[in-house]
Amino acid sequence: MTYLLKIAFCSVLAWPIAATAVSSTALPDLGTNAFSSLSPDKEKLIGDMMLRQTRAQLPMVNDPLLDEYLHTLGQGLVAKADSVRFPFSFSWVNSPDINAFAMLGGNIVSNTGTLAVADSESEFASVISHEIVHVTQRHIARAVEAKSQNAPLTMASLLGSILLTIANPEAGMAGLMATQGVAAQQAINFTRSNEQEADRIGIQLLAKGGYDPYAMPEFFNKLSEKTRFSNTQLAFLYTHPLSQARISDSRVRAEQFDRRFVPDSSDFALAKARVWARYQLKGKDALAYFQKKVATPGGNTKANQYGLALALFDNGDAGAAEQILLKLRAHDDKNLFYIDAITDVYIQTKQTGKALQMLEQEYLLRPNNQVITLNYANAAMAAKSERLALHLLKNLLYFKPDTYLAYEMLIDVYKSLKDMSKYFESRADLYYQLAIYPKAIDDINEALNQLAESDKLESRRLEAKKKQWQAEFSRLKQLN
Repeated sequence: MTYLLKIAFCSVLAWPIAATAVSSTALPDLGTNAFSSLSPDKEKLIGDMMLRQTRAQLPMVNDPLLDEYLHTLGQGLVAKADSVRFPFSFSWVNSPDINAFAMLGGNIVSNTGTLAVADSESEFASVISHEIVHVTQRHIARAVEAKSQNAPLTMASLLGSILLTIANPEAGMAGLMATQGVAAQQAINFTRSNEQEADRIGIQLLAKGGYDPYAMPEFFNKLSEKTRFSNTQLAFLYTHPLSQARISDSRVRAEQFDRRFVPDSSDFALAKARVWARYQLKGKDALAYFQKKVATPGGNTKANQYGLALALFDNGDAGAAEQILLKLRAHDDKNLFYIDAITDVYIQTKQTGKALQMLEQEYLLRPNNQVITLNYANAAMAAKSERLALHLLKNLLYFKPDTYLAYEMLIDVYKSLKDMSKYFESRADLYYQLAIYPKAIDDINEALNQLAESDKLESRRLEAKKKQWQAEFSRLKQLN
């Protein structure tokens, strides 16, 4: 779907944090030095607290299809991993650079560019498995603990800059960028032994997960070749230093396993095509790219046809996009990538009835799937069926409370219904999910102002929510 998150701020952090937000009303008791001893529980609480806030700062990708793909791949690997101490979350940053990070609390992020350059699903999975091992072996937590013990004031001011951003984004980001860039980078740089361990266990995890273990040294070799004759180092290599010895060692590790052919999933090919059509390239460049792809011998694949359909739609030719998508759906009518794209076409071409009929049937089969539900709600809004959209979005948020597009759509639904108290409350909920407390509290006050004097119960509910948020915000400010 083409619905985009409006309430967001983009900035490049010296401390590259990213995550899917996990709402928690129980903030961690960080004490005088939060990092001196990071238990798994404390690590998760701190990580989620900081990552909620930074979702408002990074150019995150709120794309349900890509989220579903990465979540499925990531959780499949986590299920095969040892020493998993807490739930993992996976998310994307919109960047053409090759990079991926593992942060506190099992929050792993990949740049869209990493998927774009992966020649196989095993190569992409090798990057994710490597990052999972950094978490399970507590490389990040131990690095932060060591940094705190060696330079506690540096770590305190680093945390302070991040938390200051909650109250004053410009000041917080300026402090983080101006004074903590080097320290932040050092805090996430892993030692040679960490990298070797992540490679060794990551290759084992890759094999256990059903992927080709040789993909890791092959991907490393590809990165090395890309920088051999270039003055610009890849972002991935800044935090994951890559030497020829490390490549050779990873190849030796892989040779402990039998070489096997692992075919790519159709979702990998479609997700990669989506990244190229919507994130790596734009406009006519994307159209030219896929026109060339499908015209190349052996290139007229379903994934490239899908990418061409997206590029045609984005360049204003919904009719041509529809013809391609109808042919694709004739062979795979339950495919979420095709359903999402054809929904946009139907809405654009004023065929909302077709969209609603298709999505109603799909929703009965997969009621909690975010791709189906968000598209169904989007089609309902286009058909002026706001009550249906409201029902769908509220149910989705009950099961998936960190679905940001659902909050944005809910805001528009309440505005259309002229329910201004709910409109401001929904805006407040979104700001809260992004940990922008002052704006969240301001909008709760606006929601209260919209209530009639007779709405006593609703007023008490909103007042209780506001007090809870104010208490959380006060505790956060005390840490600064």
